[in-house]
Formats: sequence, structure tokens, C-alpha cells
Amino acid sequence: MKCPYCGSYCADNTLYCPNCKQPLPTGEDAEKQKEKPAAPKERRTPLQRVLTALVAVLSLCALAIGGYKLWTWVYSYNLNRLYTRGAYKPTISEVTMSDLRSGHSIAFYGRDGDQIFLPEMNQSLSISGGVARMEIADSDWFGPTVDDVDYADVTLSPMLISEKGSKTILPKVNFQIEVPQSPLAITSPAADYTPVVTSVYPLTLNVVPGSTVFVNGEDVTRSIDRSGYLSTNVTVQPIGDNIVTLIVRTPKHRETRKEIDLFRQKYDIELELDTTVSDRSPSRTMAVTGKTEPGAVISVDTDYMEESLAMDLETGRFSFIARFSTVGENVVRFRASMPGKEDAVISFTVNYLPSLAEYSSKAWAMDYERLRLMFEQWNGRVFQCKGELVDTFQDGDKTYVVMDVGGDEQQLIILENRSTLTSPALGRRYTAYADVDGQHMYKSQYYPKLVARYMDLAT
Repeated sequence: MKCPYCGSYCADNTLYCPNCKQPLPTGEDAEKQKEKPAAPKERRTPLQRVLTALVAVLSLCALAIGGYKLWTWVYSYNLNRLYTRGAYKPTISEVTMSDLRSGHSIAFYGRDGDQIFLPEMNQSLSISGGVARMEIADSDWFGPTVDDVDYADVTLSPMLISEKGSKTILPKVNFQIEVPQSPLAITSPAADYTPVVTSVYPLTLNVVPGSTVFVNGEDVTRSIDRSGYLSTNVTVQPIGDNIVTLIVRTPKHRETRKEIDLFRQKYDIELELDTTVSDRSPSRTMAVTGKTEPGAVISVDTDYMEESLAMDLETGRFSFIARFSTVGENVVRFRASMPGKEDAVISFTVNYLPSLAEYSSKAWAMDYERLRLMFEQWNGRVFQCKGELVDTFQDGDKTYVVMDVGGDEQQLIILENRSTLTSPALGRRYTAYADVDGQHMYKSQYYPKLVARYMDLAT
């Protein structure tokens, strides 16, 4: 017998369904239940089967999309944390561009192969070595007129494009840029206050190409070459302070105004050097020429060739040949004398640097132990120094490099590099020809100090 409630089959004469516990029909009702034909099984049409499958597929797609969105949100959240407080946080630093303009360097960090797209710049930066850098001049953030502007608020909206092409909006980068000053780099004179001994002084400087330059109110812009270099002569009177005013105006920059003092001593007797007299010499002797008042007598206080002194008492022209005893800076001093007047004195420094062939021919082989003990007696002696550069440090306005000239045992010397042959790099081996100049402290210990006149990569 079949239960009319749950459809379970039960034994005949059973009063209650063992499955659903409902009372079963008895007597005639039970007989009729036995005779009742079974209900036909429900059959699904092909359309119903297609709809059912479609619903299942859509459900799976919805679950996949939801899972992808959740993964994307988590990935974006973690990436944003890296770019705001973590290892990928961008850094901004001040730099000087190759054309002297001030600027900022922006560094983005990430995985090699990814890119940073900056819509404000319409520029993509490739990440290589874990970093992507962009340098931009400060003036590029401003318009042609900056008179009424103090600063610019800059906002960048970087987008990370992965190597596989996925895009992620990164946190915005905000910083503030002040209106830059017109760049000005003066190469001569080397200081704002400079004693001079000539009536004409060569003024040399560099500006950004396209700048306007005034020297003591005179527009000298036409003398600037394509690289921004300017060389012009200024007159120096024997009156003491000669103030030279420089004004530079560069587009998108504030005006720069600077004053330098060319001091020329005032004497009772007129005395000056010719502008052709150099402050450098490749030989141990150098001709010195100039002019004084007619009737004045010239005498030389420093080393010179006595037979070379010549004077014309009618015109005041004079000349002599100075001699230099040491490599490097040598003082030349001479005076003009006349009865009843105070002597006029000129003193200047000449840097004597012999040729590499001459200088290196006098070099001694390195004797480190004796050099450490006899640095005073050996002052000025030339040595060949070969070894690896292991460190560099600054002391005042001078930069020193530390060279290890030892073999199995470390032997350090301190070099003041005055060579123009190379820009030394740490970790590389160099050969330097240098003269002894005392000793210098490095990491709480004294080491021999030498002045490197010539230095290049070791062969």
C-alpha cells in the first residue's frame, strides 16, 4: 500500500505510515488506494532544461564577478597602503637641473616591468631596478608672469599599470613649489669679495639660455652664448671697493640681483699687472709684466731671476721672471717705490703644476710605513699611489678621498683630489701622483695626507 500523504510504500493492514506517521486508509478506502493508478512522472521540456542551465551559469558568473571584485578591492587597498605609508610611498627631493634651473625629482617605487602613468604630464614612467624617476624644473609649473604669484600647488594623479596591463589608481601626490629665482653661477671671481691687482677684471658666469643679464646697468645679453656662458671685462679703479651689480632675469623666474666687491688697494703710486699675467703656470718660471708711474722703481720681494728685471723709467713699463719653488700655490710679491711716497705693493698667488710627464718622473714608489713616520721631512715629495678608493668625506670646503694602498693588509692614505682627469668613484682602483702635505684625521686616527695633482683609473 502507498501512503497518500508522503508517497512511501507500506505493508498492508498498517495503521500508520512509518515515514510521516499519518493514519493510513482502512477497509474500502485502502482497496481504492491500491487500485488508484500511480501519477505520471513530471517531464521537463527542452526549454525548461535550457533555462535551468542558464540560471546556473549566471549564478556561477555572479559568484565569480563578486569574488573578482572582492580580490580587486583587497589588492587595491593593500597597494594604496604601500603607496601611502609603506615601502612604495613616493619621495620628492630638490635637484638642480643640468641648465642650472632648480627642480624637483619625484621617485615612484614598485615592481620591475610595471609603469606609472601621470595624466597631468601625459607621461609614462617605467619602473626599473624598483624605481621610476621624473625630474621637472620648478619653473615649468608657472606661466610667463610670476610677479603676483608666490607658489604653485601641484597635484599628480598617478596610475599604476602592471606588466599584464591591469590599472590601479594610486593615491594623489601633493606638494608646493615656490617661484624660483633666476639661476646665476659666477665662476670668476670665486668669492663675493676678491682683492685684485689689475685695472680690468674678467667676469665670467653662467645663466639659463634665454636670460637677460645686466652688469652695472649695462645690458650684456648679446654676449651670452648658446650654453648660457658669459664672459665680459669690468673696470677696476684703485679706489678700494669696486662694487659690481649683476641682475639676471629668466622667464618664469623671479629676478636675481647680486653684488660682488672687487677690491683694489689705493696707493700713492699707481701700480698694476697686465691682464695677460696668469695665476697658473706649467713651468717653474713665469713672466710678470705691468705698469707703474714713470720714475718709480720696481723691486721684487719673492724668488725671481735677478737678471730678468727690466724697467722703463719714462713709461713705467716693467717686467721680470718669477720662480716657483714648490708644486701648487706660490706667492709673487713686488713693489713700486718713489721718494716721498708710500710704496705700492702687489701680491698674488700662482698655481704651479708641471706636466704629468714631468711630475710623475719625480714620483717615489709607495713606502707606507716610513711615510707615516716621516710625513714632515717628506713634505712636498711626490709619490705614486695606487689602490682602491674606499671612502670620501668633507672637511670645510674641501673633499677628501680615502685610498687603500696596501696589499693583504689595509694601508690608508688621505688624498685631496685636485686632478681634472677623472671624477673618482668608490670601489674602483686608481693611480694617483700626489705630493705629501702632512697628515689628516680619519675615523679618530691620523693618516698621511697627500695632494693628488693627477689621478686616473689604474691600468
